[in-house]
Amino acid sequence: MPGLIDYYFAPISGYAYLGHRALIALAADLGARVRYHPLVIGQIFAASGTTPPFAQSAPRKSYRIADQARWAAHYDLPITAVPRHWPTDPVLACKVILAAGQIGVDQDATSFACLAATWAHERDIADPDQLRDVLQQAGLPAQALLQAAAAPGIAEALAQETEAAIAAQIFGSPSYVVAGERFWGQDRLPFLRAALTRQAA
Repeated sequence: MPGLIDYYFAPISGYAYLGHRALIALAADLGARVRYHPLVIGQIFAASGTTPPFAQSAPRKSYRIADQARWAAHYDLPITAVPRHWPTDPVLACKVILAAGQIGVDQDATSFACLAATWAHERDIADPDQLRDVLQQAGLPAQALLQAAAAPGIAEALAQETEAAIAAQIFGSPSYVVAGERFWGQDRLPFLRAALTRQAA
């Protein structure tokens, strides 16, 4: 039976952007399925007592910028050290990602479009017009996604996602869960691979 990865991430998360394609490649390599859980990360931080990256001390901020640049070079991804529209309200993007799953649009492409918009292209994914443009440029059905995201059930689904993430003791983005075991941060992908390999055996 193929493994299942529960992928908890904020569509404005720099480390989720950096690790997203590596996660999808890992899942494809092992035949695992990815279940997407977009997060309103401020609520997760508040529930777990975590200091948001933008509010951290100057030494931690400078380290994060340098570390993200190293990972961007490692993955050959463009990155902006401090994006113009970061942090921004992730709610609309979260709804669009959930809507993609409901109407059969590729959640991988939808998620990465939002992440790259923030960290590579300095777009504001809280702005419906900018998000529509981002989705169109990614070859996605932007209008259909935004319409689906406006359905009342999506807001309820997003609230449930947040509650479930808090119950699962998720405190940061990206986080991955396999068979109840948590992995926080895209630098834990080798451990995620090992867990999936053990599960398959």
